[in-house]
Amino acid sequence: MTLSILVAREKWDAFDEVWKEQIAELQPIDDLLKALKVAGEKKRIARCMGMVVEHAKKLREQDRPADGARLLGETLIAGGNPAELTELLMELAAEGWSKEKWWQPYCELAGLQAGAADLRGPWRQFAKMCALVDDTVILHPGGWGLGVVTDVMPADMEVEVRFHNGRKDRFPMSTAVDIFTVLPEADLRAKFFRDPEGCKKQAKAEPLDVLEAVVSRHSGKANSAQIRNALMGIGIEGSAWSAWWRKTRKLAENSEWFEVNGSAKKAVVTRLIDAKDPTATLERALKLAPNLSAMHTKVKELFVGHTPDEALAELGLAALEEAAIPENELPQERLAVWLFLRDQRGETPEVALELLRPIAELPTPTDPSESPEIWKLFSAMPTLKDQERAIALLPELFGEDWMKICVEHLQHAAKGMVRPLVDVYLRGGFEEEVRGVYAVLLSRPMRAPSLLVTLAAKIENGELGDGFPTPVQRAQSLLSLASHLFQARRGEAHLTRVSTRLTQLLCKGESPLLATLLADADAEALRGIDAQCGRGIDSEFEHLITGLALKIDRHFFATQGGPFWAGSTIWTTKMGLASRSSEFKLLMDVKIPENEAAIGKAASFGDLSENSEWEAAIEEQRNLTSRAKIMEEELSSTDLIENAPIPEDTVAPGTRVSYTETETGTLNEVLLLGPWDEEKVHGCSVVSYRAPLAQGMLGRHVGDSCTLNLPGGDLEVEIVSINLEEFETVTQ
Repeated sequence: MTLSILVAREKWDAFDEVWKEQIAELQPIDDLLKALKVAGEKKRIARCMGMVVEHAKKLREQDRPADGARLLGETLIAGGNPAELTELLMELAAEGWSKEKWWQPYCELAGLQAGAADLRGPWRQFAKMCALVDDTVILHPGGWGLGVVTDVMPADMEVEVRFHNGRKDRFPMSTAVDIFTVLPEADLRAKFFRDPEGCKKQAKAEPLDVLEAVVSRHSGKANSAQIRNALMGIGIEGSAWSAWWRKTRKLAENSEWFEVNGSAKKAVVTRLIDAKDPTATLERALKLAPNLSAMHTKVKELFVGHTPDEALAELGLAALEEAAIPENELPQERLAVWLFLRDQRGETPEVALELLRPIAELPTPTDPSESPEIWKLFSAMPTLKDQERAIALLPELFGEDWMKICVEHLQHAAKGMVRPLVDVYLRGGFEEEVRGVYAVLLSRPMRAPSLLVTLAAKIENGELGDGFPTPVQRAQSLLSLASHLFQARRGEAHLTRVSTRLTQLLCKGESPLLATLLADADAEALRGIDAQCGRGIDSEFEHLITGLALKIDRHFFATQGGPFWAGSTIWTTKMGLASRSSEFKLLMDVKIPENEAAIGKAASFGDLSENSEWEAAIEEQRNLTSRAKIMEEELSSTDLIENAPIPEDTVAPGTRVSYTETETGTLNEVLLLGPWDEEKVHGCSVVSYRAPLAQGMLGRHVGDSCTLNLPGGDLEVEIVSINLEEFETVTQ
């Protein structure tokens, strides 16, 4: 147990005892210095004065005057009485360092002189200079992040530092003292600087050791935000942090040396002074569990990440088994417990089979869309892992022919059962039956989304045989499910996962499945699919379908009925498209990489809780990635005005329009082009055909009067002339 933690908990008797042992054993004083700092923060340094002076004199006798001076100096900074410390401090400092070539210049720069009225400030400066030695890791919190001292030049009073990005620079000693934080070797940030990959590996392999380092840095108690910031400092963030914290928190809860309080997002981890009795702790936690589900969760945590003590594991399993007996508990919770016990002990509790057999023997509903009661119970179990475990019960409930009996209910399988159960059937020679289930679900895609996606992934890459819809019809069915999931997945983690799997299956890879299914689709079929996707679907589908449609007909979207500009296609000139493409290239090749470098640089500063550079870089990242996504989607749905079927004598993109304002008689001329075209062409003002001014005139003819709904109010105009702009036909 460290002295600083004892002081933080105000365990003064234990602190004094351990301190005396350290004095007797001639131990290093680094932990003691930290403890004295904490004592100063607690306004309890006065009680330490006697032992500090005694210890300093003992260090002098042991020919360690420099350590004695450091001890007295830290005590002085922490609020110790200068009258009791100053004279001995200067004596020990001179004995320890007066022969060093830097002694005199350091003293002069810091103002460390015998007889000074208050040596707190001078000593703080002097101690900082003494800590800046070769190969010391430092943190520049407001600039370049982590670095290492490569040279100290007392004659020039300068320090050379090499930073994490390889940059070297020299700093005046006075500047270095003001801006650098010296990091002890035990600090995670220092370890990360020395060996980034090794530090990350240690965090994964020995999470409790890393947790202890973080908690010790905060005097034995740290909240989850402080722990998260420390891990971000070594490159563990986002989903990696979530996974690490989830595992480490459970290990800490079951460790004899840690206490964890609060929720996962607002937890407080405390390093205990004395090891707790794990048996008593577990008994107490199980006794206080509010319900069977909470008790189940607590016992499962014993088995996470390591093999628990045998006696402790059996204690938890026995308590869980007893708690699952009362019939007032929910059957799905009881079943989840029994399946967990089966996993750990290798056999199904008889009480579970007694409950389940009558349910399994109930008549099958006449409506095939209605799930039998036993499958409803499986689906009601709380976690996907619980549901997956239920597969092992099927032979015990339905006998040797369970696969033949259960295949007709495959569409009713619980979410967690779907993928492993499909694999069991395909390995067991039931390919034809499984394909039959796939054919049924294609006609009812919303009945079992997870199963349909799983079967599509397993079956579409092989021969389907007779009785299946055409490839286009299968594509329409899968796209119906994709559209449904797009609307229904918000707030539903399982549906979000299924939606992601479906998108990857249909749209990703060198030969996307959707492109294969639609390879022989005609324009009419693609128009139906495009309309189907118009109800809402992930952009990956829209991009793929747009590409397929334009391969069939470059003016596919212009000929869907109505004027060509009314569709989702963005019409622009060749120059406008080039301008927008250049913006996109600049964004992707320059701005986003620069932002990524800024994030890495800001993250290297360490603690992110008050790191304005990091916050600004992250906000900029959100803006840039959002902008890039929008631009990519826009560029994927463009066509050129030069090649558009522009009607004669009609206001349309690609026409020069003259009009008079009815009220004032003012004559105006505008050229209607795309949203990315220049503001003027040959002296004529360019207006985007999507702007309010153009929208009010599109489709009109010479002599027509119309009302333009402009931001500043309505404007009555009359069309005077319409002329086609001369464009050179180009090939995209």
